[in-house]
Amino acid sequence: MTIQTPDDDVRRAAAERLGALATPPGALGRLGELAVWVAACQGEVPPRPVENVRLVIFAGDHGVAQHGVSAFPPAITGAMVRTFLGGRAGVSALAKAHGVQVRVLDLGVDEEFPDLDATTRAALTQHKIRRGSGAIHLEDALTAEETTAALEAGAAVAREEIAAGAQLLISGDMGIGNTTPAAAMVAAGLGLPASEVTGRGTGIGDE
Repeated sequence: MTIQTPDDDVRRAAAERLGALATPPGALGRLGELAVWVAACQGEVPPRPVENVRLVIFAGDHGVAQHGVSAFPPAITGAMVRTFLGGRAGVSALAKAHGVQVRVLDLGVDEEFPDLDATTRAALTQHKIRRGSGAIHLEDALTAEETTAALEAGAAVAREEIAAGAQLLISGDMGIGNTTPAAAMVAAGLGLPASEVTGRGTGIGDE
C-alpha cells in the first residue's frame, strides 16, 4: 500500500475555487481548510463526498499511571473499552450520528477481559502486544521487539480498514495516563523540556 502526499497543485486549485465562491473569506472556518485538504488528498477538485469514515480506538495501559500522574485509576481503561464496545461512550454517539464505523482494539490493556464472549474478546485482542507498559520513569515502556510489533499492528489495521473501503481513517487512543508518555515522546523527539510539553492533564490542578 502506497500513501501519496497531498497534491500541492490540487491544493492550490481547491483554494482558488473556495475563494471564488460567494462567501466571505474564512466564513466557513475550519470547514474550508478541511475541504481543501480533502481535495489535495484525493487529487480532485471538487473532492468526492467522503461517505465511508472509520474510527479505530487503540487501547492500552501505561505503567506510569500507577505513580500518581492521573486523577483516575488505571482500571478505568478496561472499563472504557467495555463502554466503547457497548456503544455507550460519547464518541459512540458522535460516530452513530455521522455513520462512522467504530472498531476497538486492545494493544496493551492490563487485563484479559474474561467477561466478554469469545468472539468479541478475540476481535478485541487480536493485536495485543502485552498487558500494560513499563513505567517510563523507571524502565522502558516496551522492548524494541514490542515497539516494532505495535507499529506493525497499526500498519496492518490501517491496511485492513482501507481494504474495507475507508475513505477517511481516524485513530483514537484510550489509556489512563496516556498524555504522560505522549508528552515524553514529544519532548524527546523535538528536544524540548518537560515544562513546554506538559499541561494539567485530565482533572489535575496547577500544583
